[in-house]
Amino acid sequence: MTTHHASHQSTLAAADILERIRRCAAEVTRYPFDILTADAQLEDELGIDSVKLAEIAAVVGREFDIPSDRLPRGAQARTLGAVAEVVGQWVARAQPSPAPVAAPGVSAPPAPVAPRAPSAPVNGELEARVRDVFARVTRYPEALLTPDADLEDELGIDSVKQAEILAVLVRELGLTDAPPPSQRLRTIAAICEMARSRLAPPPTPAQPVRGVQTPRRSPPPVELPFEGKVAFVTGAGKGIGKVIAARLAGAGATVVVNSFHSRDEGERTVAELNAAGGKALHVWGSVAQEEHLDRMFATIVAQCGGLDFLVCNASNGLIGPFDRIAPRDWDKAFRTCITGTYECAMRARPLMAARGGGSIVTMSTSMSQRYMHDLGCQGVVKAGVESLTRYLAAELAPEGIRTNCVSAGPVHGELLGMFPDAAARVARWEAATPGGEICTAEDVADVTELLLGPKTRRVNGAIWVVDGGLSGTVDGLLPGTSEVPARRPTEPRWSHSSDHDVRALLALDS
Repeated sequence: MTTHHASHQSTLAAADILERIRRCAAEVTRYPFDILTADAQLEDELGIDSVKLAEIAAVVGREFDIPSDRLPRGAQARTLGAVAEVVGQWVARAQPSPAPVAAPGVSAPPAPVAPRAPSAPVNGELEARVRDVFARVTRYPEALLTPDADLEDELGIDSVKQAEILAVLVRELGLTDAPPPSQRLRTIAAICEMARSRLAPPPTPAQPVRGVQTPRRSPPPVELPFEGKVAFVTGAGKGIGKVIAARLAGAGATVVVNSFHSRDEGERTVAELNAAGGKALHVWGSVAQEEHLDRMFATIVAQCGGLDFLVCNASNGLIGPFDRIAPRDWDKAFRTCITGTYECAMRARPLMAARGGGSIVTMSTSMSQRYMHDLGCQGVVKAGVESLTRYLAAELAPEGIRTNCVSAGPVHGELLGMFPDAAARVARWEAATPGGEICTAEDVADVTELLLGPKTRRVNGAIWVVDGGLSGTVDGLLPGTSEVPARRPTEPRWSHSSDHDVRALLALDS
């Protein structure tokens, strides 16, 4: 009887640990609690990347008073169940062993240490608090943690460790949120400035938000071109998708904004669109997972009553050397770009048909038809998106649904920063583009809006390239940008090529 009682207490303790870890994960990711199960693969099924996993680990460490060097990582953190197992072992070692025989009067194990309630510091205390968190997480001497020391280059604190630190700062200082991973904060002084901005009250809704178009309100009232239409834009939390969502909201459409990895950005985008006078709502989920799609389209039906436009902007694909693409990378890219686009279109089909027709725009890259170094995974899969677009155009036309594709070249924004040697590449691309400028997200939104609207009602199954002419400059050179040595009349066409010739031919691919 005593053994059974001890086993029951152990089961309850393990269940309590898992429950608290699930709540930590929900706090960091803002995912629905019910999908954060013990066995769900955090990265492959839930889309929680390594930086977000580090934030979860930091919060779990704070919750259970675990040193940062003992936090679960790698294979120990693939599921919440695995994390709970590691935490359970730590808790068991940290707490005194219970008496082998339960008896009246035996005191219960000490209660877990409760996390400190966040408190907002005054400006004079902020730097000290930030340095204290850095010292606790990294175990560095505070003397090294000077305000202007470069975190990565001088102190060796990489992006994953910085994510852990930011997660603790958000929790202890009561910040509104953590900055996105793309925001490089190189020093403690920069992190202090970020923290001050997130302690301040948010801007009032009446203030204009950069990047979001305010709907036109010129007297006398004129009906906006997409008034009464409903548009679903996948991957619209940031980047090109966000700009497209803003454009459609400015044209009068009710915009359903989808995000998965960037849930906070998706909700912020919706708040900005509504504050600017538009109509928008957010649906979280992955287009690569059927149950997520079912939930998202059920929300569209329940809250919007139907669908007129679909923009399949959500994308996935490794940017890096071709020989480092793993089967897992191909699978994730295909499931998001091909399967996700197809499944969205099939679910949109009956909703659009019930309203007399609709329009779908898919997204590709102009480098799907030619080689670009480090873009092998996306380039190959996006070629499939273009083929899928033609098939959808033929299959859905009887229901009055048009399907076209915007094939964009390099676009100024966050994605370009993911390329190795990004600044040098942008300079080469601009030198090879007629007019000398690569495209912006606004350029892509211009064409997307046109393809969705009635002015292109006879355009179906088209692949419209938006790259400023970059893909048309076959050798990567334009007149006046460089001089190629003249070939002697008797010299064979491709013999004795100089290093300069080779660099010119490969200018777009390096």
